[in-house]
Amino acid sequence: MACVCSWLSKHWVCFWVMLHLCSTICDAGDFQVVGPDGPLTAAAGEDLVLPCSLKPSMNAEDMTVEWLRLNDQGQSSVVHLYKDHTNINTKQMPSYRDRTSLFKEELSKGNASLHLKQLRVADTGHYKCLILSKDYDDISIQLTVISCISMPLIPSTCSD
Repeated sequence: MACVCSWLSKHWVCFWVMLHLCSTICDAGDFQVVGPDGPLTAAAGEDLVLPCSLKPSMNAEDMTVEWLRLNDQGQSSVVHLYKDHTNINTKQMPSYRDRTSLFKEELSKGNASLHLKQLRVADTGHYKCLILSKDYDDISIQLTVISCISMPLIPSTCSD
């Protein structure tokens, strides 16, 4: 009888540990990063929001939100980095300095969209929104910034 009880207690403990590990691992990062359905186009000089959010909606304040710019070779450079409740600009591309921000009050709702100010034609390219927690996911966005000079038929888009 003692042998059977010992065997059952060992297996019960093993089952309990496995169940606990599965619930911790399986619930660790059940989210998806979502963004726009297609490429974005905007005029130089405008401000733009690059959409990025968590689905299902969950608090992203304790997560790392990294906005990257991808070059033609697939290498990335930091456009904006939010980590440990702080915006970190030390590795940010100089051309984006003082032109990017997140909506900090929206992070608690899973909104990690990037506000990009004073668009430049040089901002045209592929962007990646990467959200890291115990798990991670990302989305890519193609942005085209059009010079006001190339849009003479739409003066309201390029006027002050």
